[in-house]
Formats: sequence, structure tokens, C-alpha cells
Amino acid sequence: MENNQSIRQAIDNGYDFKIGSYISKGFELFKQNPGGYIGFAILFFIISLVINMIPLFGFVIAVIVTPPLSVGIAIAVHKQENDGSMEFGNFFKGFDYIGQLIVAYIIMLLIYTVIAIPLILILGINFFSTIASGDPEAIMASYQEVAKLGVWIFFIGALFVYVGICTRWTNYLIVFHKYDAVTAIKTSWQLVNKRWIMHFLFLLVCGLLILLGFVALLVGIVVAYPVVMAADYAGYVDITGLNINSDSIDNEVTESDLI
Repeated sequence: MENNQSIRQAIDNGYDFKIGSYISKGFELFKQNPGGYIGFAILFFIISLVINMIPLFGFVIAVIVTPPLSVGIAIAVHKQENDGSMEFGNFFKGFDYIGQLIVAYIIMLLIYTVIAIPLILILGINFFSTIASGDPEAIMASYQEVAKLGVWIFFIGALFVYVGICTRWTNYLIVFHKYDAVTAIKTSWQLVNKRWIMHFLFLLVCGLLILLGFVALLVGIVVAYPVVMAADYAGYVDITGLNINSDSIDNEVTESDLI
């Protein structure tokens, strides 16, 4: 499997991560179908907002809907590059992989929960009870106590960032290389760790673009978001050797295929 060999080589030998090239490619891809990308970005933001407003079941809906939608732009770009298809329905093809995407999402939630446990224990039940009480004075006093735990909060926050960046290509590996959730998480970790700092800098640049989008209000956001996602896809293609001339990437891959 040629693509798997490229991934194995990237893990074993490292790779160049060309931030400027990927950002430029993101803008180039966006300009080929701006209406579609802006339309999906608006719809994605509306769906996310509505889900967050739903009590109780909103979290369950988010677990089901968010992972497939998060890869929508990457899939649309892939099809655009592969056969020139710019159908709006391409943005929703992530639902074809919903099973493993949800499994990966839940695994990551569990990982983040485990990371957060020490902070929860340090803060204690009283802190969360105080926040839930809504008493302004008590809440302010609680925050002052939390400020004394700055080192712990920074450490756990940094761990969250580290894990998030290491696993950020999990969904791409599920969709484009048909990995199962566990293998995708492990492979993303191995890939990204080879150039973690460059991935961090790339995401920092992307964050600045999103911030500029906020400054430019809604118009800027719905442009910056798809550009950033398209740029991330461009980086994934470059590093993994994804064959954009093939619309589907073999069949399901297991961990043994990477050895």
C-alpha cells in the first residue's frame, strides 16, 4: 500500500512541514469554490450554535454530528482536487464514516477526562458547587483561590494542547486511509510528534487567521475557517503521500499494515 508506506517513512524518517506553502494552497483551493466553502462554514456555525443551545441532549447530538462535519471541508477539497466535483453534498460525506469518527471522538473525550481528573481533585467539589450557586462574591473568592493554583492549571492546560495537537489528524486517517479509530489516533500521534513544534506554529498561524476573521466580523470568519481547513488538508496530503488522483483510499487498514 503506497500511501501507508509514505506514512511509515514519515514516521521513521521525519518530514518537512511547509507552513507557508500550505496556507497559500488553502487560499488557492478556497478561491476555486468560494460560494460552497462560505455556505458550508455558515451552516456549520449555525448547526454548532443550535446544538449548544439544546439542553441535556445537546452533548449527545454534538458527539454524533460534530466529527463528520469537522472533516467536511477536507473531503470537499479532496473531491475537488480529484475530479473537479464541487457538489455541496460533498461537505457532508463525513457521515459515510460516522462509526469510527464517533468512536475516535469518544476515546479522545475519555483521554481529556483522565487528564482533567487531577485538576478536578485539586479544585474540589466545593469549587464547582460554588460556581453552580451563582453567588458573585463566592465565585470571585473561588477564582482567587484558583489563581493560586496557576502552575497546576498551566501544566494541565499545556498537556491538553499537546495531546490535542498530536491527535489532530485522527479523523483524516479514518476518512482518507480507512484506519480504525484506535490505529488512527496512534498513527496521528506518531506522525505529528515528528514535527510537533511546526504543527504548533501552523495552528498558531491558523488561529491568527481566525482571529482576523473575528475582527472582520462574520464575513472574515466564514472565509478564514475554510481556508484554514483546506490548508490543513494540503499539509496532510503532502506528509502522508495521499494520492489525490484516487477518490477512495483502498479498504480498511489495520495496524499491521503499518509495520
